[in-house]
Amino acid sequence: MTIIAELPLDLAGHEEKVVVRLFAPEGRATGPGWVCRFEVGAPISYSLDVAGESSLQAVALALKGLAACLYGSDEYRAGKLGAYGEFGGYLGIPAPNIFLDDAPYPF
Repeated sequence: MTIIAELPLDLAGHEEKVVVRLFAPEGRATGPGWVCRFEVGAPISYSLDVAGESSLQAVALALKGLAACLYGSDEYRAGKLGAYGEFGGYLGIPAPNIFLDDAPYPF
């Protein structure tokens, strides 16, 4: 798999970054469509393969899933996850509308 985007996020109290990766979409092994994978490093430790009808749709849906994973995490809600030294704010990726109360940075 080829990484097409990577973002190191800050975690309060830790020197190591939480690395977020988005991978290039690939054609499905079975049937039509595309799959785009994202991964979030420890301590969130989450990954998901997101399917779409086109490669662009798979990327767009993966970005929304990634944003939901980050803004919905316990670390973000506790104000411990951040970007560029700022915690509990914008993480460099827009948030899905469902998180507007916690993360007012909509898609």
